[in-house]
Amino acid sequence: MGRKISIGVFLGLLIISFLIGFFINDEVKQEKLSTVNGEPIQLKETANAALVVNFKTGQIVAEQNPKQKLTIASTSKLLTTYLVLKAIRSGKLSWQQRIKSNNEIYRLSQNTELMNVTLYPNDSYTVKQLLESTLLISSNATGVLLGDAISGNQTNFAKLMNKTAASFGIPKSEFKFYNAVGISNSYLGSGKIRDISDKAENLASVKALSTIAYRLFADYPEVMKIMQENQLNFQYPNSSQRFQSIGTLSKFNAEVADTKIKFIAAKSGASRSAGSVMLGLTDKLANGQQYLSVVMNGSDYETPLPTWQLVANMVKEVMNQGTNHVIKKGHAITGSKNLYLQKTQLNQIALKTASTFSFWTNGEGPQRISAQAIPYDRKSAAVKRGQIFTSKINNTKHFDYLYGLDQFHKIKLQATKSTKISHNLFIRYWRWLTH
Repeated sequence: MGRKISIGVFLGLLIISFLIGFFINDEVKQEKLSTVNGEPIQLKETANAALVVNFKTGQIVAEQNPKQKLTIASTSKLLTTYLVLKAIRSGKLSWQQRIKSNNEIYRLSQNTELMNVTLYPNDSYTVKQLLESTLLISSNATGVLLGDAISGNQTNFAKLMNKTAASFGIPKSEFKFYNAVGISNSYLGSGKIRDISDKAENLASVKALSTIAYRLFADYPEVMKIMQENQLNFQYPNSSQRFQSIGTLSKFNAEVADTKIKFIAAKSGASRSAGSVMLGLTDKLANGQQYLSVVMNGSDYETPLPTWQLVANMVKEVMNQGTNHVIKKGHAITGSKNLYLQKTQLNQIALKTASTFSFWTNGEGPQRISAQAIPYDRKSAAVKRGQIFTSKINNTKHFDYLYGLDQFHKIKLQATKSTKISHNLFIRYWRWLTH
């Protein structure tokens, strides 16, 4: 009798433990390290807005008034350049394709208040000539002609510019484009946009402008070769006439040589309402980093040099502040060291970072990140070595990135081995019971 009770008790306990093991999903313990602070350095410059970005990661390391929409003048041409290069890559335009000028473009090119290469009516110029002039000396008529070649007129091209900026993830409250080059609407003559003020000029926040520049340099790095040409040599068709002028980058590097900061790309802008605007991308510096530095209205539009100096000095100011961290591929991350396939040590698979990544923190010394554990999925049938899983970093605060680039908070991890998961309930139960 006692033996029968013992067997019954045993079977009852067995059934209960089976039900517990099958229906209750043990929660994976979450680990979280001390908070890591990525708050950008708060600049206090004599400018309306400023930003310094780590170009490799897109992380903002220093800022001043980052989201206010301001006049950006000729730095608008960075977005026009993006769209020209996109059209070339898609086959809509080609480098040697010739674009015909007209009377309206000629009149614009003769406006002495604007920087220009003269474009004679009915003469045709290559896309390469027009883009080089737009970038190297900030010619306005050439940029307008390129925009018209893509969209037919400035009204349509402005719509494309606004659509493209929005596609980068930039909030619509932080930009507004009216034409390809950033001049006042009135300068376009018969080509101006209707139903808006003649004084309307392109607007963007410093964070929006920096995002556009980042996308241009990252998506079309060949643009830097154009910017790095020492001077513009504009040869007129069917003529010996040639226009020559020193490029913006060459002038910029000469003016900031005393800072020992070398720039490999730059674009300036100036107008009465914008003041002086400057954007520069550094070469890799002594600390191993590369920075995008932007200043808006750092000085009067007729005296740009203080703004240019400020762009370089901001890099010097921030490059030795805070700490740059590198986490190499194959590194175990606290909290996500294992993939929990079932409630057993037998079916935990070690996870390692899938690639090298880096970040900057506003503080000295080593900083460690942790991530959320990845619990097992009852539906999973198998895991292959090298399979990618995504977790979320859980111990950071105040990190800021250019629009569309905030990927730091997600971390990709690789499985270090392959395994199969049994769907047989008794096998899964036995593994749980014995491990």
